[in-house]
Amino acid sequence: MNRKDFLKTASAAGLGAIALPKFSLGAGLGGEKIKVAFVGCGGRARGAIQNMTAADENIQIVALADIFEKQTEDFAKSAREYVGKSKGAKADAFWKDYWKVTPETTFIGLDSIDKVLKTDAQVIALVTPPCFRTSQIEKCLKAGKHVFAEKPIAIDPVQLRKIYDELIPLADKKGLKVLCGTQMRYHKWIAEAVDKIRSGDIGDILATNCFRYEGYYLTRGTFRAIPNSDMSPDDVKYQLINWLGFIWTSGDQVVEQYVHNLDMALWALGELPYESIGSGGRSTNLKFPEEGDRFSNVHAYLTFKNGFTMNAECRQDKGTSPFSALHIYGTKGMASLTFGKQYFYDTKGNQVWASSGDRKPELVCEHEALFGAIRNGTAFNTLKACADSCYVAVAIRETSYAGKRVKCEYFRQKSNQSLVPETLSLDGKKAVAPVPNPVDYKIL
Repeated sequence: MNRKDFLKTASAAGLGAIALPKFSLGAGLGGEKIKVAFVGCGGRARGAIQNMTAADENIQIVALADIFEKQTEDFAKSAREYVGKSKGAKADAFWKDYWKVTPETTFIGLDSIDKVLKTDAQVIALVTPPCFRTSQIEKCLKAGKHVFAEKPIAIDPVQLRKIYDELIPLADKKGLKVLCGTQMRYHKWIAEAVDKIRSGDIGDILATNCFRYEGYYLTRGTFRAIPNSDMSPDDVKYQLINWLGFIWTSGDQVVEQYVHNLDMALWALGELPYESIGSGGRSTNLKFPEEGDRFSNVHAYLTFKNGFTMNAECRQDKGTSPFSALHIYGTKGMASLTFGKQYFYDTKGNQVWASSGDRKPELVCEHEALFGAIRNGTAFNTLKACADSCYVAVAIRETSYAGKRVKCEYFRQKSNQSLVPETLSLDGKKAVAPVPNPVDYKIL
């Protein structure tokens, strides 16, 4: 089947532009208060609570959990400031009904999620380092909780199989709603562009360039340590504080951050690659192991069964120029997708379409979708689409580390790589492995 026939079949099947989960009727909460707990209270969580509240004011925050107590304190302060600014004169009354967190429902430690799951929270927001995401999703689903899970939802093949083989069917069987934080699927202009691509506006796909270049090494810009402490890089606590810099905690930038760009590309293309070959490296000015062990640049060439290819590239280096774009080339023209406006061009380079009109922030829209499904009793499970993007990101990472050409399905079906230790102590040690080198790197 060629790409044009594939798109016609997909359209006839009702797939449309957005890869929405299947829907079915069930008992909804209607206009009741939805009780939410946060596991992980860092910077992303502080943004997520604002997005949730903007999406649905009829929620209550009932519990918090984090490894560090100060994170929960800063989270509460940030939430109160947001309510003060957004509600004005009504802030105090709103806060009284909205904030139900008490010392008894604030939990600290690596096992704090287990205590949160014993509360009356109905939705658990998982905003912890990625290494914990798969196991925490599993715990939430087994406890009968709806989930908002930040991306990535898996960082290695063992976790991916857990998601695909066990957690997707478990959520469906129990009727639980799961939102994954790949928010570009809720970006109105991107959705319009994807619909046009899938409808054949640029013809049959020939090739794709997917870039994400950042002008920093880590999102926070620098590594952190607790003042007056004697922590060293092989301390588990040090690595969890600085989780963005370590492979086992983040999955590397290609899995942790570039997954957004990959998700947008795979959504538009409508299929997954079957083969990857890659390369990458780490800037020599980065201290090892103080500044982690992950790459600062990753590149891969992906081949798809329908005959087209993708150049996939991401880079995070201090002082460099940022650039992020998805360019999809077809027989009739080119689509340029970004996190902002979208443009289409004909084969002569003339602009033939641009996104326009008003749109809500996608970070708000994704939570509208989740809370709407909970209230209406409709099935909502986005684990599959996010797992697919994480799967391709893992394949890119591993082939870039090894410099090898590998069929992507190997990482879905056979690889036994597991990055996360079975047992972990916050006060324990974990040796930092050498930076991956294609000369001796082994794909497990």
